[in-house]
Amino acid sequence: MKRVLFVFNPVAGMARVKKNLFEIVDFYNENDYLVTLCPARKMVEYANGQGLDLYSFDLVVCSGGDGTLNMIVTFCQDRQLDITIAYVPSGSTNDYAYSIGIPDTLEAALHNTLNGTARQIDIGSFNGKSFLYVAAFGIFTKTSYSTSQKTKNLLGHMAYILEGIKQISEIRGYYMKITAQGIEVEGNYMLGLVTNTLSVGGFKNLLPKDEIALDDGVFEVLLIQKPTNLVELHGIITALLKEKLESNEYITFFKTPRVSVWAEEKTAWTLDGEYGGEEQEIEIVNMKKRLRIVCER
Repeated sequence: MKRVLFVFNPVAGMARVKKNLFEIVDFYNENDYLVTLCPARKMVEYANGQGLDLYSFDLVVCSGGDGTLNMIVTFCQDRQLDITIAYVPSGSTNDYAYSIGIPDTLEAALHNTLNGTARQIDIGSFNGKSFLYVAAFGIFTKTSYSTSQKTKNLLGHMAYILEGIKQISEIRGYYMKITAQGIEVEGNYMLGLVTNTLSVGGFKNLLPKDEIALDDGVFEVLLIQKPTNLVELHGIITALLKEKLESNEYITFFKTPRVSVWAEEKTAWTLDGEYGGEEQEIEIVNMKKRLRIVCER
């Protein structure tokens, strides 16, 4: 009988997975897998203590939100563990699952862990720290880690929008200089995204879909300068909604495998929707095809 390690976040998405553990165990047993259940944070503790050998399992499945997957992927990357990860999304937003085509129902996602196709996907390095799909600063970005788990569970990604609206009256800019291949820009930015995804914070196709490939070795970078009035803000929103980024002077969009950022002051960043610390100088590097993960068939 094969062995599967099912690593899960017991509080993600209204404790969706925790409530269905018997169903999950039955599913794998029916497919001739012996299941070992492990809360995500405990897995890190066990593995650090050398009490858990990931190579002893035929399948490693992570279930939770994007932050939980980030934790497991970062753990494996830091230790150079060459394993394939399957993902059962159970968070409130699940941007990454949408990008790689994983079904959003529990039953379909479980079947996908056994029948999906493993792909080599790009991930990022933020001052040496791994992230899956987005490094961001500015308006709306702190929402994803300041919103309570209870609110996320009740409202899903709408929680991010509601929390973000509270910040509109406090829009501020962050003076930065950004350098990439053949590109040097500077300005007073209210939002910056370095991404490899089709969805950010529950907003699908925020960037032009035909511009994005998850394994091409480059990031999509979106920078939005702080407007001085509501007319300019409306113009920015219109350009984003119509996917005509080049039409607005306050928006900068480009693709690059590496980007350097210098900020006038330490600035808070989020990595995959979780707090990433405050930094003044940042080096973000695309690690091409570094992650092997089971995507849809």
